[in-house]
Amino acid sequence: MTDTKTIERWVGAVLAPEVRVPGTIASPTEVLPSRAYLERFPPAIVTAFGRTPAGAGALAELIARLRAICAELGVPPPAAAVDLEQGAGLHFRGATRLPPALALASAACGSSGAEPDELDWIWAAGELTAREARACGAELVLAPVGDVNTERDNPIIATRSFGDRPSEAAARAVALLEGLRAGGAGACAKHFPGHGDTSQDSHVELPAVRGDARRLRERELVPFERLVAHSSDCVMIAHLDVPALTGEAGLPSTLSRAVIEEVLRGELGFRGTVVSDAMNMGALERFAPRYVRALAAGCDVLLCPHDPQAAAEELLAAAGTPALPLERLRQAAERALALRESLRSRPTSPVSAADAARLAERLADRALRSSREHWPLGPNPRVGGVRLLESIPAAETPEFTALLASLRGELASLAGDLDVQPVFCEARAGRGRYGLSADERERLRALTAEAARGGRPLALLWFGSPQSLDRAVWEAGEVPVLLALAPTPPLVAAAGRFIAELLARGGTAPKARRLPAALG
Repeated sequence: MTDTKTIERWVGAVLAPEVRVPGTIASPTEVLPSRAYLERFPPAIVTAFGRTPAGAGALAELIARLRAICAELGVPPPAAAVDLEQGAGLHFRGATRLPPALALASAACGSSGAEPDELDWIWAAGELTAREARACGAELVLAPVGDVNTERDNPIIATRSFGDRPSEAAARAVALLEGLRAGGAGACAKHFPGHGDTSQDSHVELPAVRGDARRLRERELVPFERLVAHSSDCVMIAHLDVPALTGEAGLPSTLSRAVIEEVLRGELGFRGTVVSDAMNMGALERFAPRYVRALAAGCDVLLCPHDPQAAAEELLAAAGTPALPLERLRQAAERALALRESLRSRPTSPVSAADAARLAERLADRALRSSREHWPLGPNPRVGGVRLLESIPAAETPEFTALLASLRGELASLAGDLDVQPVFCEARAGRGRYGLSADERERLRALTAEAARGGRPLALLWFGSPQSLDRAVWEAGEVPVLLALAPTPPLVAAAGRFIAELLARGGTAPKARRLPAALG
């Protein structure tokens, strides 16, 4: 008979509680498991967050403090899993911020459809991310994103995806995975079985994925099949309503044995660790007991329990019952513990700050696309004649506000005669939509119409996916568009460099390579 202490250790191993610096979107205060929790339910993995609206916080120090507490308590220190889709600088202060996945895809694109992607660029991004993550105390990178973003209004994936074509998205995701492995970090493919064809945000509600099983296998599952074949350490299960795979409308894929055991492990042959998407997301709000059901369905590690103590007690109460056989709990715990030991034993090496900054700059510069090879400029170039207008919509975070202020000052120092209109679209939890509202599109249409009638020369600076950009705006030609893909530090800086170089060339833009995804 298994003793209570062993069962408690198993329960601790399968739960990955949050560790947060103060000021994240989810919590104004620091989040750390209590000493009593750590001693009774020592986690194999924690899910760590250092991103705040103003930028990355002191997450490395917080992880180190957590591990020091574990050492004092005499329990093994956990591995740290962090969502580093934009490089280690997304959550770790002082590390390098990289462009998001679709911008990496753009950096890798060839000059024409006949040219293959230059995947070494994406591999290099993965390797840098891994080396910096390990230096900061994180062993598991919650990437690559394997979603094929075919829904242009997807509110939560968008530029987090490597593209809208299955084979290309798959190859790009594999390149990032291989780079992460080379740099010494573990990889987690997400969000199985595919969050790219959804118009709802699983942070808020349960998104529906409609389509038959054949279509899902030909599109959504293609990148995951490749990532599994390349031995991804983990696969993250999304909270999705996919009746073609679950066999039951309204059942989240996280709670579906058919999705995890039959499709992921059976059909795709996955032998690694299955992790859930965050268990505190709105998609699971009405599905109790959520932790017992997810574990029973085949998840091995449950990320971000809304209340770690309550989740542990839920699992403890069910352990050994038909709802959660001890063998299933033991199996999940052993996979979680084996993953921790594997992650922490991998070799890595430091990277110089200069090399990291150089790579980030080159990736961002290569990612940009201009709709025209020549931009019409006004007849009166002068210092102060290049104006950055107020963004559409208005900047929503301190980080983007500061980036625009810096860009405005940079452009004002250039000699030219041009108005630059920044437009941004951002996939963010709880925002509810991606792209512009009807009112914002009408405001933009009026501005471009005025410029086309002979008003002051205007260029659009589009910090969003090409899928959110109307094809007519890109192809019409009256107003040039600089596609900068996302409102993030490396891409805003790259946009400033692009415009400065273009003005120095009298309005001539570098020859553009192909787009990483189709226009809207």
